[in-house]
Amino acid sequence: MKISKFLRCAIPLCLGLLTTPAAMAADPYPSQPVNLIVGFSAGGPTDLIARLIAEHLGTDLGEKFIVENRAGAGGNIATKAAARSKPDGYTGMVASLNLTINPWMTADIDVDTRKDFMPVRTVAIAPTVLVVNNDFPAKNVKEFLEAVRQSPDKYNASAQGSSPLLAAELFTELTGTKITPIPYKGAAPAMVDLIAGHVDMSFATLGSVLPHIRSGKVRVLAVASPERYVLLPDTPTFAESGLPDFSFDSWTGLVMPAGTPPAVIEKLKVSLDKLVVSPKFEKQVHEIGMTPVLKDSPEQFAKTIDKELKLYEKLAASARKKVEK
Repeated sequence: MKISKFLRCAIPLCLGLLTTPAAMAADPYPSQPVNLIVGFSAGGPTDLIARLIAEHLGTDLGEKFIVENRAGAGGNIATKAAARSKPDGYTGMVASLNLTINPWMTADIDVDTRKDFMPVRTVAIAPTVLVVNNDFPAKNVKEFLEAVRQSPDKYNASAQGSSPLLAAELFTELTGTKITPIPYKGAAPAMVDLIAGHVDMSFATLGSVLPHIRSGKVRVLAVASPERYVLLPDTPTFAESGLPDFSFDSWTGLVMPAGTPPAVIEKLKVSLDKLVVSPKFEKQVHEIGMTPVLKDSPEQFAKTIDKELKLYEKLAASARKKVEK
């Protein structure tokens, strides 16, 4: 049977409709490369996690995900750039605690974490550990508290950034102790002085001190995690040491600019759900002192951010008062 003249005209017309703007808008996401902004230099923990995220999303979603390092101002340069990006799903940010600490530690940041970002999920987390130099007169948290209470103006802690500073502030508020913070520009010089005995202790993210713990150059007293950490099976938690309320985690996760389509957020979240259960990912993050976050969601991530913003606002205000005295 011959195709009628009508059908010969209608078929190309129908096919043409599939390439109209409306049809093209329905193309599956992503259809072009996606930039993932990172607020820190290449090689650091946040950058390494970002590259694992980019590699996985690129493979899983069939498009390039490109890590873009915008280091400086404690992560604020990247935060501003990500917040001002077009919310079309093609720019996101791999963030860490800078997203919830910096609003209270930096003047004129001009970013509202709650309003300017849409959380996707956290992917990895690192606990804070209390480490002391090898000459410190305490082998556990009980002895540590006895020492600092007996000599309230004697001991100090390295504050290599906002996170260790606020962790120390939380500890002193919970325990009623006095510890003098010593500011450092980075983790490396802080660890050099801790090892040498120029400072007494540090409330540090595990990844920044793990090599020194393993080499025996510093001594770890406790870990701020719900249960004993897989990389430190012989180290008690703060809860086991009598301080159940001391918790100070350092997470890494993906956020997108406010206004990003919910379907994009969901697609990214579902893909990252696959990443965090990968044995390969678990092994890779363990090497930098972190562990995968197996269960999370945009809603739960938003609650975490809100909780931390409230806590860090209070701690930052308390820390500033001590500095101003």
